[in-house]
Order: sequence, then structure tokens, then C-alpha cells
Amino acid sequence: MKCDITIEIAPQADFKKEMATLSLHFAGQTENIVLDINGTALLKVSRYVPDIGQDFLCIASCIYAADKAVSREETDDKWTRHIAIEIPVRHVDIWNNVASELSACVGFLTGDLWEFSFRYGEKRLIQKKPRRRSVRFKRVTGDAVCLFSGGLDSFIGAVDWFTDNPTEKLLLVGHYDGDVSGPSSDQRALQAICQQKFAGRFALAQTRIGLSSGGADTNFRSRSLLFIALGCYFAELLGEGTPVLIPENGPIALNFPLTPARRGSCSTRTVHPQFITSLNQILERVGIRNSVNNPYEIKTKGEMVRECRDKNALQDAYALTRSCAKSSRRGHWINRQGPTGKAPLGCGICVPCLFRRAALHVSGLDQEVYGIPVELITDLHGAARADLLALIAFLRRSDSDREIAAGLLGNGSLPLARLPEYVDLVKRMRSEVLLWVRATGSAYLKHEVRAC
Repeated sequence: MKCDITIEIAPQADFKKEMATLSLHFAGQTENIVLDINGTALLKVSRYVPDIGQDFLCIASCIYAADKAVSREETDDKWTRHIAIEIPVRHVDIWNNVASELSACVGFLTGDLWEFSFRYGEKRLIQKKPRRRSVRFKRVTGDAVCLFSGGLDSFIGAVDWFTDNPTEKLLLVGHYDGDVSGPSSDQRALQAICQQKFAGRFALAQTRIGLSSGGADTNFRSRSLLFIALGCYFAELLGEGTPVLIPENGPIALNFPLTPARRGSCSTRTVHPQFITSLNQILERVGIRNSVNNPYEIKTKGEMVRECRDKNALQDAYALTRSCAKSSRRGHWINRQGPTGKAPLGCGICVPCLFRRAALHVSGLDQEVYGIPVELITDLHGAARADLLALIAFLRRSDSDREIAAGLLGNGSLPLARLPEYVDLVKRMRSEVLLWVRATGSAYLKHEVRAC
């Protein structure tokens, strides 16, 4: 069944606010769902407002909101949704010219069928009001934009950039959702570390975007599109050619299917090369000349940790970063609090946590407390341990190069000339994780991988 959504845009009732109200109007329903956008954060960084970048941010915000608002449970296969959405923009012809490409790009990202149409919006997302006083604002500065999630990879990406570009400035861009605890405080904690190490060389632009009242879907697959749109918003202000960096280790970006059941739409693709390539082509066509790239596309997480340009900064900050995909689901955790009394930042058994532990083990930093430590695992039963079960199954299979290549191509388009690089990356990831399990896992887990 197709879900038809029209985005309605209207000025805020409060004269002091400078963001328009965006809401999702569902066909056949009288009550709209309002987006929660903290535009003050955008205007605090810069009073200048980009043009095409503002359209892109509006589009990405609406996609993210629709992704959260539409349940998968009501679909025939309990997964694939058909969402038709009409969005108001300033440059209607430009966006209509790429509507089909955008549908395919976002469909690959979320695993759904999307239909986009655009109409002229007399009111824009940002509604700057006339001010009684003339207040001078400094124009935002920076030589690159780096998405700053609060995770280990994004922090390493920023540290490496600072070290490799010792005289230049970086604009860190953070996104958080009011429904999700953690990212906002994680980003601020890492900002404090950056201030100690790289004072005067960066600014953090942190923006809250979500729904005003929760959502039906909690996969957040479209979050990377919204995050990139925020990066492009600020990159357009900094100037044509300013790059947008999205640091993510290669195995997580590729998300090689650990089991056949995890292929296709069941596999997340938030930084997959096919998504990034197709999005860059769309941005080029609409006139956004700020390329998005992942500098760690061919690096494992362990290689990122081991090769970090500033080991002291990493040592100070790694325990403040969060990699967990399921940190809010604590009902089954063994450890509810660490030695300091605070709850662990990660569950310990989702794929991002498992890769994190293996990566930190390479450099002797695997010393954190997790909700379910692999040291205590005595079985692989239960939905909570599905990721660990899949990982063990992958380790035990010992796929050939041909089988790895087939798995990669079955999960998304890749340039064939670079396929051997991606195959070797998956093999290095396997070795990294296997080394960690053999060194740290419980007797049960070591027994499970004994023949690998």
C-alpha cells in the first residue's frame, strides 16, 4: 500500500523564531506530524543562509521524518514501504530533474520504494526576521567540513585531518534527534577534548532535527542523508569545492553480509560506496559543488585506531566515544553500570560494538565495560545475540575470495576495478575480529571458532 505524504510549511507563530514549521500531512488523515528542527543552532553558526543547500536540508529533513513516521509493520512483507512524498523547494525544476535518481538513491539507503515530487515553496525552511538592531556576525570559516557523530571513527577522522592540515580550520557538524539520548552529549564531550588539543582551529555546528512526537520506525537508516545534508549546508557557506568528510571504517561502510539472510535490504547502507557515489552525482547535477567522501573506505576500524595521527588525543577521548547500535536496549544487559557508576556506553554484542572491541584490542585499548561482555558469553541463543551469532557464523565459514566478492556485489554496486581491494578489506576485518575473539572471548566462544 502506498503512503502519500505532502509536506506543509508555514511560519512559526512566535515572531522571535526564525524557522518555518514543517509538517507531514498523510492522505486521508486530519492530524499532521510536525518536524522538530532547532534552527537557532544553524543561525548561531552563520546568519548567512545557503540557497541550494537549504533546499537539500529541507528535503533530507522531510525524508528523515517520513522514514521515522511510517511503520514497516503495516506492509505486506513487514519491511518494504512505498512512500510518495511532495516537498516544497525554491528550485523546483532543478530537483524535479533528479527526482528519479533521488528515489533510487534513497531507496537503496532505506530499503524502500520512494516517489519524490517537488512544488514551489513560497516560504522557505529558514524564515529570517528583520531585526531592530544591526548585529554583526562573523562569516563561518573552515577549509573542510567533517561530520561529527560522537563515534570513534568520526573523532579519529577529525584528529587525522587536524594533524595532516596543521594550518587549516575544520568545521565539525553534529546532528542529534530529541528522541535519542547520547549523540548530543557525546559530541559535546569530544568537543571539549578537541578544544584542549586544537583550540582556535575548529567550530562545532550541532543541530537537533527529528519529529516532535517520536516515530513508528526506529531503524534511522536515512539519518546519514540528513547528516550529509547538514554538512553540505555549511560547506556551501564555506565555498565551492569545500569537501564534506564522512569518516567511517570500510567494513561498516560496506556492511558485508555476515550471513545470507543479511543481504539486500536487511543490510544497512548508510555509508556504502554506491550510496555515496549516487548522491555525489545528484549533488553535482543540482549545483552543490561540495563532494562527499569517506577517507577510510579501505581501512578497517583497527587500522584507523592503530594509524591515528595523534595517539595522545585518541588515548584521552576513545572512552568518551560511542559505537553501539543498540545502547537504548538495556533490558538484557549483564552490566547496568561501570566502575564509575555510569551505565556502559555500549551493549558489547551488536556488530558496531564487536568491531570496536576488535579494533581497540589491536592497540591494547580494549579495556571498557560493556552491557554484555563477550568474556561471559556461554551461549548464542536469543534475539539479543543475533549479531554475535552471525559474526561467529561468518568467522567459521572462511569464505574464498570469489565468495566474498559475490557477497559484496550482492549487497550493492561497486567498481569492478576496485573489487580486489574490497575483498582484501573484508579478509583483514575477519582476521582482526578473529584475533580478538581468540584472545578475549569466553571459553565457549573460543571453542566456537577453534577451527577457524
